[in-house]
Amino acid sequence: MKIKCLNGYSRMLFVACILVISSCAKENADPCDKTTCMNGGYCANGDCVCPEGYGGADCSQRITPKKIKINKIEVSRFHATENNGAGWDMGSGPDIYINLSKGDAQIWKSANTYNYQNADPSKTYSFDVIPAVDLTDPTDQYTIRLYDYDDFDADDFMGGIIFTAYTKSSGFPSVLTLDVGGTVAFRLYVSYIW
Repeated sequence: MKIKCLNGYSRMLFVACILVISSCAKENADPCDKTTCMNGGYCANGDCVCPEGYGGADCSQRITPKKIKINKIEVSRFHATENNGAGWDMGSGPDIYINLSKGDAQIWKSANTYNYQNADPSKTYSFDVIPAVDLTDPTDQYTIRLYDYDDFDADDFMGGIIFTAYTKSSGFPSVLTLDVGGTVAFRLYVSYIW
Protein backbone atom coordinates (compact mmCIF):
# COMPACT_ATOMS: atom_id res chain seq x y z
CA MET A 1 0.00 0.00 0.00
CA LYS A 2 1.29 3.41 -0.95
CA ILE A 3 0.73 6.37 1.35
CA LYS A 4 1.30 9.89 0.18
CA CYS A 5 1.73 12.54 2.82
CA LEU A 6 0.32 15.87 1.82
CA ASN A 7 1.36 17.91 4.81
CA GLY A 8 2.95 17.60 8.26
CA TYR A 9 -0.40 16.84 9.93
CA SER A 10 -1.05 13.67 7.99
CA ARG A 11 2.48 12.46 8.73
CA MET A 12 1.80 12.66 12.46
CA LEU A 13 -1.43 10.71 12.05
CA PHE A 14 0.42 7.97 10.16
CA VAL A 15 3.03 7.69 12.97
CA ALA A 16 0.25 7.48 15.55
CA CYS A 17 -1.37 4.60 13.62
CA ILE A 18 1.90 2.71 13.53
CA LEU A 19 2.36 3.17 17.29
CA VAL A 20 -1.15 1.83 17.97
CA ILE A 21 -0.57 -1.19 15.74
CA SER A 22 2.82 -1.77 17.32
CA SER A 23 1.48 -1.62 20.88
CA CYS A 24 -1.35 -4.02 19.99
CA ALA A 25 1.19 -6.51 18.72
CA LYS A 26 3.17 -6.30 21.98
CA GLU A 27 0.06 -6.95 24.07
CA ASN A 28 -0.63 -10.18 22.14
CA ALA A 29 3.01 -11.41 22.23
CA ASP A 30 3.73 -14.90 23.56
CA PRO A 31 4.95 -14.64 27.19
CA CYS A 32 7.45 -17.43 26.44
CA ASP A 33 9.20 -15.55 23.61
CA LYS A 34 12.02 -14.36 25.89
CA THR A 35 12.09 -17.39 28.23
CA THR A 36 14.75 -20.07 27.82
CA CYS A 37 14.35 -23.32 29.78
CA MET A 38 17.30 -25.71 30.13
CA ASN A 39 17.69 -29.47 30.75
CA GLY A 40 14.50 -30.45 28.94
CA GLY A 41 12.27 -27.89 30.70
CA TYR A 42 9.55 -26.04 28.79
CA CYS A 43 7.86 -22.67 29.07
CA ALA A 44 4.21 -22.22 30.12
CA ASN A 45 2.79 -18.69 30.53
CA GLY A 46 6.27 -17.19 30.74
CA ASP A 47 7.60 -19.57 33.44
CA CYS A 48 9.75 -22.68 33.08
CA VAL A 49 8.29 -26.04 34.01
CA CYS A 50 11.30 -28.16 34.98
CA PRO A 51 11.77 -31.93 34.62
CA GLU A 52 12.41 -34.04 37.70
CA GLY A 53 15.79 -33.33 39.20
CA TYR A 54 16.04 -29.72 38.01
CA GLY A 55 14.83 -26.41 39.43
CA GLY A 56 15.40 -22.67 39.35
CA ALA A 57 13.89 -20.01 37.09
CA ASP A 58 15.46 -21.58 33.97
CA CYS A 59 15.76 -25.24 35.13
CA SER A 60 19.56 -24.94 35.33
CA GLN A 61 19.92 -26.04 38.97
CA ARG A 62 20.27 -29.75 39.77
CA ILE A 63 18.29 -30.96 42.77
CA THR A 64 19.90 -33.61 44.98
CA PRO A 65 17.70 -36.72 44.94
CA LYS A 66 16.21 -37.92 48.25
CA LYS A 67 17.31 -41.44 47.38
CA ILE A 68 18.66 -43.55 44.56
CA LYS A 69 17.21 -47.00 43.83
CA ILE A 70 19.52 -49.75 42.60
CA ASN A 71 17.56 -52.18 40.41
CA LYS A 72 20.38 -54.26 38.95
CA ILE A 73 24.14 -54.66 39.37
CA GLU A 74 26.53 -56.03 36.78
CA VAL A 75 30.03 -57.29 37.47
CA SER A 76 31.93 -56.25 34.38
CA ARG A 77 35.46 -57.18 35.46
CA PHE A 78 37.33 -59.37 37.93
CA HIS A 79 40.70 -61.10 37.91
CA ALA A 80 40.92 -64.77 37.00
CA THR A 81 43.39 -65.49 39.80
CA GLU A 82 44.19 -64.36 43.32
CA ASN A 83 47.11 -62.00 44.02
CA ASN A 84 49.46 -64.95 44.42
CA GLY A 85 48.53 -66.26 40.96
CA ALA A 86 46.51 -69.23 42.23
CA GLY A 87 42.98 -69.83 40.96
CA TRP A 88 40.14 -68.71 43.19
CA ASP A 89 38.95 -72.29 43.56
CA MET A 90 40.98 -75.43 42.96
CA GLY A 91 40.80 -75.99 39.21
CA SER A 92 37.75 -73.79 38.62
CA GLY A 93 36.58 -70.21 38.52
CA PRO A 94 35.24 -68.30 41.52
CA ASP A 95 31.71 -68.72 42.88
CA ILE A 96 30.78 -65.04 42.99
CA TYR A 97 28.42 -62.88 45.01
CA ILE A 98 28.17 -59.15 45.80
CA ASN A 99 28.01 -57.27 49.08
CA LEU A 100 26.89 -53.62 49.27
CA SER A 101 27.45 -51.61 52.46
CA LYS A 102 27.53 -48.15 53.98
CA GLY A 103 30.30 -47.98 56.53
CA ASP A 104 30.11 -51.20 58.56
CA ALA A 105 26.40 -51.74 57.85
CA GLN A 106 25.51 -54.21 55.13
CA ILE A 107 22.73 -52.86 52.89
CA TRP A 108 22.41 -55.76 50.48
CA LYS A 109 24.00 -59.11 49.73
CA SER A 110 23.23 -60.97 46.52
CA ALA A 111 22.94 -64.47 48.02
CA ASN A 112 23.56 -66.56 51.11
CA THR A 113 26.17 -68.59 49.23
CA TYR A 114 26.86 -67.51 45.63
CA ASN A 115 24.97 -66.48 42.51
CA TYR A 116 27.31 -67.79 39.81
CA GLN A 117 29.46 -70.89 40.12
CA ASN A 118 32.79 -71.07 38.26
CA ALA A 119 32.47 -67.52 36.93
CA ASP A 120 34.46 -66.69 33.80
CA PRO A 121 36.36 -63.34 33.95
CA SER A 122 35.74 -62.76 30.23
CA LYS A 123 31.97 -62.50 30.84
CA THR A 124 29.66 -59.95 32.47
CA TYR A 125 27.45 -61.20 35.33
CA SER A 126 24.09 -59.60 36.12
CA PHE A 127 22.49 -59.49 39.57
CA ASP A 128 18.83 -58.42 39.80
CA VAL A 129 18.28 -56.45 42.99
CA ILE A 130 14.82 -57.54 44.15
CA PRO A 131 13.43 -55.69 45.92
CA ALA A 132 15.37 -52.64 44.75
CA VAL A 133 17.88 -51.25 47.23
CA ASP A 134 17.49 -47.63 48.32
CA LEU A 135 20.58 -45.51 48.87
CA THR A 136 18.92 -43.07 51.26
CA ASP A 137 21.93 -40.76 51.52
CA PRO A 138 23.00 -40.39 47.86
CA THR A 139 25.89 -38.02 48.63
CA ASP A 140 27.47 -40.36 51.23
CA GLN A 141 30.07 -43.03 50.51
CA TYR A 142 29.08 -46.64 49.87
CA THR A 143 31.20 -49.74 49.27
CA ILE A 144 30.54 -52.55 46.81
CA ARG A 145 32.60 -55.75 47.12
CA LEU A 146 32.90 -58.94 45.13
CA TYR A 147 33.54 -62.26 46.91
CA ASP A 148 34.33 -65.85 45.99
CA TYR A 149 32.25 -68.23 48.11
CA ASP A 150 34.20 -71.08 49.71
CA ASP A 151 32.57 -74.14 51.32
CA PHE A 152 35.23 -74.96 53.89
CA ASP A 153 37.00 -71.71 54.80
CA ALA A 154 36.46 -67.94 54.74
CA ASP A 155 35.14 -66.45 51.52
CA ASP A 156 37.80 -64.76 49.39
CA PHE A 157 37.58 -60.99 48.92
CA MET A 158 38.09 -60.38 45.19
CA GLY A 159 38.00 -56.58 45.22
CA GLY A 160 35.80 -53.61 45.91
CA ILE A 161 35.11 -49.96 45.17
CA ILE A 162 34.16 -47.09 47.46
CA PHE A 163 31.79 -44.74 45.63
CA THR A 164 29.44 -41.79 46.00
CA ALA A 165 26.22 -42.39 44.09
CA TYR A 166 25.43 -38.74 43.38
CA THR A 167 27.43 -35.56 42.92
CA LYS A 168 26.20 -32.24 41.51
CA SER A 169 28.43 -32.68 38.46
CA SER A 170 27.33 -36.25 37.63
CA GLY A 171 23.79 -35.49 36.48
CA PHE A 172 21.27 -38.33 36.52
CA PRO A 173 22.61 -41.25 34.47
CA SER A 174 20.53 -44.43 34.51
CA VAL A 175 23.73 -46.50 34.76
CA LEU A 176 26.51 -45.69 37.22
CA THR A 177 29.80 -47.14 36.01
CA LEU A 178 32.11 -47.99 38.90
CA ASP A 179 35.54 -48.57 37.43
CA VAL A 180 38.72 -47.16 38.93
CA GLY A 181 41.01 -49.43 36.93
CA GLY A 182 41.44 -51.96 39.75
CA THR A 183 40.73 -55.65 40.04
CA VAL A 184 36.94 -55.28 39.80
CA ALA A 185 34.41 -53.09 37.97
CA PHE A 186 30.64 -52.77 38.30
CA ARG A 187 27.65 -51.13 36.62
CA LEU A 188 24.70 -50.07 38.77
CA TYR A 189 21.31 -49.61 37.07
CA VAL A 190 19.52 -46.92 39.03
CA SER A 191 16.51 -44.60 39.26
CA TYR A 192 16.15 -41.36 41.21
CA ILE A 193 13.55 -40.27 43.77
CA TRP A 194 13.10 -36.55 44.53
